[in-house]
Amino acid sequence: MANLNNVLFWHKNIEKKEFAINGGFLNHYPDYIVLTKSHKIVVIETKGDDRDNSDSRMKLKLGQTWASKIGSDRYKYFMVFDNNPLDGAYGLADFLEIMKEL
Repeated sequence: MANLNNVLFWHKNIEKKEFAINGGFLNHYPDYIVLTKSHKIVVIETKGDDRDNSDSRMKLKLGQTWASKIGSDRYKYFMVFDNNPLDGAYGLADFLEIMKEL
């Protein structure tokens, strides 16, 4: 991701200290925040393929809800797995193709 031409900068989000999506029952601290050259703000939660559990499903739903409630196409949320994503999440290769267009 850091090597993509359209990435202006990225930031590793520090859990319990920086940006959180508050879901009331769950505070979700996504792993990365990216700014693209087209001024899209992309929030990314990365997962290993062993993390396809209920916690991941709740975070995915919360992240998708956050992005939809903002009301702007400028903000994006992605949950990215190595290879085997949950429904609604992305595999790494597919995600990188999408990122190239943002």
